[in-house]
Amino acid sequence: MKPATLSIVLEPQAEEIHEPEFVAYAPLVRFEAFLSAQRMFGWVRLDADRLTDLLNAHELLELTNVLVEESRDGATVLADETRIPRSEIVAVVASGPRGDPSRRVETDTYPVLIESGAYRIGGLLHTRPGDDPADRFAQGDPMVPLTDAWLEYPWAERSRRDRRTTIIVNRREVSDFRILG
Repeated sequence: MKPATLSIVLEPQAEEIHEPEFVAYAPLVRFEAFLSAQRMFGWVRLDADRLTDLLNAHELLELTNVLVEESRDGATVLADETRIPRSEIVAVVASGPRGDPSRRVETDTYPVLIESGAYRIGGLLHTRPGDDPADRFAQGDPMVPLTDAWLEYPWAERSRRDRRTTIIVNRREVSDFRILG
């Protein structure tokens, strides 16, 4: 059984390894989380197949060396340590490996639009063929990945829209879920 708390030591920047025989024990991937009024980011060693798996396995994240950006004015501060319950996370930008290729299964994709607080998130939801996408979203893991995704949110008195390959959405914080098309 995995512990409820995930401790993440974020690195201030990606590392460049100059030693030819060096092999990192886990890849260093960008970590970017969106909360109701903040964005937090840094670099994290991924010790799971996918970032989604890591987030679904823990209810609390302890972050070290995290850069915190306030949405109202864009001000940033480096926090030595902070604790974030998964329930306060709206979305996380996924980066790093796609996971073990042998575990991949055929899926159908459905364009969806999600609202969570001031955030609008769109992308493709993946389900097994024949599964109902609304049921998959409502009954699946807490953190659900969307591919070919975008995120729209208020930032420093403006609206900002970012496109990302994959955005992991906290389905428990969603106020509106729609299947498009």
